[in-house]
Amino acid sequence: MHYLFYIQVCLLLITSSLYSTKAQDQCPPCEKGNQTYLCRSLPTLGAKVRLCYYNTTPNATLDVMFSVVIPPNGWAAWGLNPVRAQMVESQVLIAHRNPDKSINVSQAVLTYDTKHGCGLRSGFEPKVYRIGANYSEESGMMIIYSKLGIPQWCDSTRCSHVWQVGPGMNGGSLVRHARKLQNFDSRETINMTNHHVSGRRVRALRKAHGILGIAGWGFLLPCGVIAARYFRDFPFNCIRLWFVVHVGLQICGYTIGTAGWAIGLSLQSDHFRTFRAHRIIGIIIFGLATLQMLAIFLKPKKDDRYRRYWNIYHHFVGYTLLSLIVINIFEGLAILQPPKSWKHTYISLLILLGSIVLLLEIFTWAKFYWINFDFTFNLKNIPPPPMRSLQPPPPVQRRALRIR
Repeated sequence: MHYLFYIQVCLLLITSSLYSTKAQDQCPPCEKGNQTYLCRSLPTLGAKVRLCYYNTTPNATLDVMFSVVIPPNGWAAWGLNPVRAQMVESQVLIAHRNPDKSINVSQAVLTYDTKHGCGLRSGFEPKVYRIGANYSEESGMMIIYSKLGIPQWCDSTRCSHVWQVGPGMNGGSLVRHARKLQNFDSRETINMTNHHVSGRRVRALRKAHGILGIAGWGFLLPCGVIAARYFRDFPFNCIRLWFVVHVGLQICGYTIGTAGWAIGLSLQSDHFRTFRAHRIIGIIIFGLATLQMLAIFLKPKKDDRYRRYWNIYHHFVGYTLLSLIVINIFEGLAILQPPKSWKHTYISLLILLGSIVLLLEIFTWAKFYWINFDFTFNLKNIPPPPMRSLQPPPPVQRRALRIR
């Protein structure tokens, strides 16, 4: 039976070298028997796994084939976790290339010390019936295959597994993987009986966080600024309508943006140190936006002597807020790494808003110069007043007073 399995591995290597979507959606079949079969592309790192769960008595077994593209001197790992879908306490299979281009496959247990660069711990619990790995020079794909005896803590209804890719080896220790969201998300729990995968809810919340942030902070708030800048007095005098539109857009943008901000705070709190800049800038944005919203109640009256200073403060905070929003949205896109259409859409949105502002600004200055030119021209065409005579006035005749 072993030679059949090795033939399947060779077929998978040949298939992986022909990079196509159709080829990536295919897996070698399992051996015959009482089995539960699952073949799927994993959500991160471009990895793929085929699991064949044999519910035989007295011992159940799991036939694993895991494939992922690694760096030239990198390593790949796949494993099971008895507690939940997390890296710590996972029982993993690790494959890496030696300097002589041979492949080494080992078993280990990940601990909290492993996260900080310490060595791996022995004590791999599943019984190993078969283990090996292959590497394709052309595609850079590492394939780990193994047949494991399943411990009591793992069953077909709740199979928590993890996978990872690293840049290389440092002596006998693994070099830590990249600190990116895809690396942190390389974990999930599968129900082999119905192929249900848990963990998609977190990814859906991240997408909602990004969409709400772009819609609220990135679009509606700038539209409110445009309404106040160009439709209050000059070049368009919309009397009270500009204020209603300005406040309405700001309230809608603040509400939607705050909803996305709250979702972001609840996501991946254990990765605060990794994505600290994005989180801190988001908190600052929420604080400044809240100050701007309080202006509805704290704004001085027009005849107040502090109104001029308040206007300077309000404008400065507003433009600072817009700058931070743009920076943080790009920071979030770099972290989330969504499809390129997300970034292209937001850049198109910025170009649209920038074009509108540029056209309105050109119109504003053109109207300003036209009004000043027309006023100066009218002053020149006014005829001068008639010149008065420069002759001295006639002398005033005074009568002599007679004293009686």
